[in-house]
Parts: sequence; C-alpha cells; structure tokens
Amino acid sequence: MDVLVTAGGRGSRMRDVPGEKPLVPLLGRPMIDRVLDALSGARGTGRLAVSISENTPLTAQHLRSRGIEVVSTSGCDYVADLRQALGHLGSSEVLICPADLPLITSEGVEAVLAHYPVAGVSSLSVAVPADLVRSLGAAPSYVLQENNRDVVLCGVSVVDREQMLSGDTLSQGFMVIEDEQFALNVNTREELAKAEELLRRRGADENAISPSRESAREA
Repeated sequence: MDVLVTAGGRGSRMRDVPGEKPLVPLLGRPMIDRVLDALSGARGTGRLAVSISENTPLTAQHLRSRGIEVVSTSGCDYVADLRQALGHLGSSEVLICPADLPLITSEGVEAVLAHYPVAGVSSLSVAVPADLVRSLGAAPSYVLQENNRDVVLCGVSVVDREQMLSGDTLSQGFMVIEDEQFALNVNTREELAKAEELLRRRGADENAISPSRESAREA
C-alpha cells in the first residue's frame, strides 16, 4: 500500500517554536524523520511520498536530500491538497499519516493496515480516547462520539484512493486505539516536551534487560 505523509500545513499552533514544524527536532532528530522511519519499516507499506507546500520549503529540501519523494500542493485547503497528492500515487488504497505524530511505530502502522480489510469501509480513520490525549497533557482539538465514547482523530487513515478521486462519497469507519503512539500530535512546545519524555522512556524500556533475559545470558 502506498503511503502519504502530510507536511504542507502552516503549523500555526507552533509559533513559539522556531522553524518549520516537520523539522522541529525531537531528541536531536527532525520530527518527520521519526514518522518516516516508522512508516518505511512497517510490513505492508510500499511507495512513500510526502505532500509539501510553500509553507514548508526547508522540509522539502530536507526530504529531497534524503531521497524521499515529495508532492507539491497549495497548502491552503487540506481536502483539496489531499486529493492532489493522492493523484500522484498508484495503489488502490493509501495510508495517510501526518508529520506531527512522532511516537508512531512500525508495529502501530501494521495494526492499522491489518484492520482496514476487515473494517468493510472505504475510509478508515484512527482515533484514540479523549481521556488518553488529556492524560498526556494535550488539549484535544476536536472531540467526537464513537460508541458512546469521546474520541479524538489522530490524522492517520486508510482511504480508497480511486473512490476518493472520483468524488464518490466514502463509507466511514473508525479504529479506536488506546495507545499513546497515536495520542500525541505535536502542536505546542508543551506537547513537544511530552513527546521527548515519552521517547526517552521508550528508549529506556527497550534497553532494559529483563531478569529472565539476564539469567539466560549468564547461563
């Protein structure tokens, strides 16, 4: 499945952080690089492209230096830009991911891809419980109800590319995941600090050796 990363917005909510939002460093690495690594490392993903605009010229330069395909859009209207970018891709369905979701992992991406065929919809949006978002110190920008539960869309979705480009109405479905990797879109300095905290914790957890593994090593 082709993958589209959206990175052409103005990033107006991060005015107190210098530079273009996709390039904001998290533990020394541009935020978008962390997203790209997770997507490219997931089983089931194919061609990867990033939509950029006049709002993100340095991001475009950075991506080209990495050999990442970029698609230029207006940066003015999300839906119009999305359709324009999808027109450059080729797979029947496309995974869409925002550039401001730096906690996402390859395993999380694979879970979304696995769920799409069984969801029976032409547009599957990933959401997380609003309480989880708030527990991370983030303010949900838009809360909706799904099965009598307040949830927040994270920007990750899988869409039927051909149906969307045709202008037909897409059947909608939600995949609600209670996982912090989908719960933190970085839009403020505080959310940036929280993302770095969680990445440090993740690194510590990954480097920790469990007692059983230690015993096996000693044996």
